[in-house]
Amino acid sequence: MQRAGARHPDASPSTSGAMEEHYATLNEYLQMEHKFQPRLCLPNESENGEVTTGARDGAAHVMRCLKVWYDLPTEVLIDAVSLFDRFLTKMKVRPCHVPCITVACMNIAIDQHAAHTKEARKVSVEELVSISQSACTAGDVARMSRVVADKLAAAAGTRAVTARDWLRLLAQLLQPHCCPAPPEVSLQTRDVTDAELLKLLEIVVCDAACANARTSELALVLLYHHLEQRLVELARGAPLPDRAYQLFEVGAQLQHYCNMCDASLVSTRGRVQHVLARYEARAAAPQRQRLVWRLSERTLKVLRPTDRLGSLLPTIEEQHYAVEATPNRNRSGSESSENEETSDWPRSPVLPVYCDH
Repeated sequence: MQRAGARHPDASPSTSGAMEEHYATLNEYLQMEHKFQPRLCLPNESENGEVTTGARDGAAHVMRCLKVWYDLPTEVLIDAVSLFDRFLTKMKVRPCHVPCITVACMNIAIDQHAAHTKEARKVSVEELVSISQSACTAGDVARMSRVVADKLAAAAGTRAVTARDWLRLLAQLLQPHCCPAPPEVSLQTRDVTDAELLKLLEIVVCDAACANARTSELALVLLYHHLEQRLVELARGAPLPDRAYQLFEVGAQLQHYCNMCDASLVSTRGRVQHVLARYEARAAAPQRQRLVWRLSERTLKVLRPTDRLGSLLPTIEEQHYAVEATPNRNRSGSESSENEETSDWPRSPVLPVYCDH
């Protein structure tokens, strides 16, 4: 099949112009897909000081925490995770540098989003360092950002083609086939504004199990996974029309057009379902962790002990004797803090955030 100038056979004349533009964009994405495809090969356990899959997932969850904290768009998170994975693909990184690289990738993604939308960034580097608890300075993040941008050739105005871009494009290609269907069957995929679909995308890209999947396959699997959930919910009330099942035929045509083999697509689908099932199980489990305040030695030196303070003062008897006869007053025991070791502020690990954003 010749891709250049191709038009979908089911496209109506009124929408042929828009469909040709979408398929032209699809051809461009297919040509650049291999350029922005990460190929991670991380061990589960570190033997020689290597970055593990757990450290990668921890960095991705830190990025998601920053995204939720500062109410950033989904594009920033997806771009930051893409930068992080591609940098680990090209460079051998020590685990001690992972926090700084994490904040640097988030910093580059914010700059790219600001340049793309032509808006001033609202989050400074100092704020990213403070909230992320990365134990690095703003200067370290700035230098690491230059290193990452240089290795990945990521300028301020250029963005990688990520799964978010594929998701938007595939939804636009499916939109003409959703319009004839009833309103309750429509996917609301004109601009991919469905918050549930974006949440699924964030969950999947933050898991290392789906890091090496083709971005086109990942977007197609997520789109039809969301479609199947909608159809299952709607099928409980009334039988679905035949038009709703025609969307799966369109998906098969897109699979053939993008040269997706069945084995790879089934493998990606299985990994996505496993990640989503594990996430839902964790979210449904009751949170029994108690809130514990951890204080460092430096903080304990500043605080005053209050365990020996009482609300009632002892009665002082009057003494009319000589000064030598006055009983000695013993000081209340106090601990000296001079011998205590001074340590840095504790940095508690950032846990995954289960939220609806």
